[in-house]
Amino acid sequence: MGHGMVRLTRQVAERIAELARLLLDDEDTDMPLQQLTDLALELIPGSSAAGVVAATDGTWIVTGSPAGIEDLHRQQLQSGRGPLVETVRHGEARRIDDADRELRWPEACRALTGLGLRSCLIVPLRTDRKPGGALAVYGRQAEAFAGSGQDFALLFAAQGGVAVRNAAAYRSCRELVTNLHAALESRAVIEQAKGILVAEHGCDPDVAFKELSQMSQRTNRKVRDISADLVAGRIDRVQFRPAGDA
Repeated sequence: MGHGMVRLTRQVAERIAELARLLLDDEDTDMPLQQLTDLALELIPGSSAAGVVAATDGTWIVTGSPAGIEDLHRQQLQSGRGPLVETVRHGEARRIDDADRELRWPEACRALTGLGLRSCLIVPLRTDRKPGGALAVYGRQAEAFAGSGQDFALLFAAQGGVAVRNAAAYRSCRELVTNLHAALESRAVIEQAKGILVAEHGCDPDVAFKELSQMSQRTNRKVRDISADLVAGRIDRVQFRPAGDA
């Protein structure tokens, strides 16, 4: 590997690490992929345009720079034809060395030349979903991604995919922890409310919870909210007097 490629590889690793740190703090679904798109355009030699597509909740997130790349990708996804679709479908790279001579994807090639582009390389982007996604880079010159350029793009996509996947996993874990904390807090306030009713009316905990549930149904409010109001003194305890209580 030449010194130039070693330098570029190190630069990719450093920038991907920087991107990964940003992704951990970013709640926007589209922003990480746009950041990856911009980074690919900046770092991958020969690229004059770039874009990323990724599956999410039954739809596709599409980013591109310049904006015409997004339209190019959406057209392929809608028609089910083109190198982008094949990369996503088969998990394999696809390359066009010269759009003026390429015969496999005439529609995509016409769209490419219409944007002033002649070559492209599309590589799989490994995410946490099936299908995953793809990273596409485009050049204004023929054979812009032949030789070591393809190897470099594959390396970039692999590291970028790991960064996006790890960020998604981190956000999922963070969301799970948040939900668990909320569930524990909810359980705690309900237990407090039950304790108040048990002490006030001398009933057992099951009866106390039944009273809370019945008020929840009558008022169309959550048991947790009813319990919080009871604990805070915003609801008169007499309203929860069990049936038959004197």
